[in-house]
Amino acid sequence: MSNVKKGTKIQPDEAKKLDPAKRGLATSQAPEVEGQELVLTLTECPWCGNVGRSVIDTEKYNWYECGNCGRPFRA
Repeated sequence: MSNVKKGTKIQPDEAKKLDPAKRGLATSQAPEVEGQELVLTLTECPWCGNVGRSVIDTEKYNWYECGNCGRPFRA
């Protein structure tokens, strides 16, 4: 999967300081939104290796939570 964007780990002490409003979710499930065009990117969690779908939008999200292990990362 060469089109997967690999995430970088966010350590727990730094994660406590991050704004929850700027958190995106990397999920392995297809989005349930119909009629809206979302640009999804495959992202790989650096903690557990799960490949999920994420909306990569640096103006809205600057970090992500893995939908599998729940740990934070940047993509």
